[in-house]
Amino acid sequence: MKNLDKNIIITGSEGQIGQDLLKKIANKNYNTILLDKKKKIKKNYFCVDFNNDKDTNKTLFKIKKKYKNIFAIVNLAAYQTFTDFEKRSISEINQSYNINIKSNIILTQFIYKNFFKRQKFGKIINISSIFGMYSPDFKNYKSNDRKSSEIYGATKAGVIQLTKYFANYMSKSNVNVNCISPGGVENSYTQTKKFIKRYSKNIPSKRMGKAEEISNLIIFLLSEDNNYVNGENIVIDGGYSSKL
Repeated sequence: MKNLDKNIIITGSEGQIGQDLLKKIANKNYNTILLDKKKKIKKNYFCVDFNNDKDTNKTLFKIKKKYKNIFAIVNLAAYQTFTDFEKRSISEINQSYNINIKSNIILTQFIYKNFFKRQKFGKIINISSIFGMYSPDFKNYKSNDRKSSEIYGATKAGVIQLTKYFANYMSKSNVNVNCISPGGVENSYTQTKKFIKRYSKNIPSKRMGKAEEISNLIIFLLSEDNNYVNGENIVIDGGYSSKL
């Protein structure tokens, strides 16, 4: 492991958790490879639409050509839809599957075959959600709130299963695979103060989570301090699910 370049692929790098993670690992011995659909001019940044198979495959081959080793994958990219279940469109279903499940499989397969298997080392951190394990409490949501959807929960449940499968399948190549399932993460740009207050009342810690708390756990899982936590789905929700 010590002889590898610590190149980390971070998908969804421009999101709330991705941006916090980048700040935290800036002074650590990691080289970040950033993947997101937003058009940006950054070092080691790839603009990619995971809803587009050709775009995804083109980006993966660029990574293979440019980098000798890959240390880890952090799968932050996700698609959420907030319309009511009865109004669910085929497009929303397809995008949820393509980005939350299919891109995870394609990326993991490619990096495993071309890097991890040869290196005999690698780390994968997936991001699921407590709503991949439990149904939302619909009393938390009013008409204008961003409701957690059935297709989001279903695909995030799939991410948990992929994590366990990959941990077992890749064990022969010394690949460490884990999943983080956050509860509600506070975002003042997309959530109203009333929603944050209403949601927080149901949490034993009496508040929503913070992006930095997810990032801190990611950093631990990436570090040399973690070699034995493997195949796990780690819930970080302030105790919310302990009441369910």
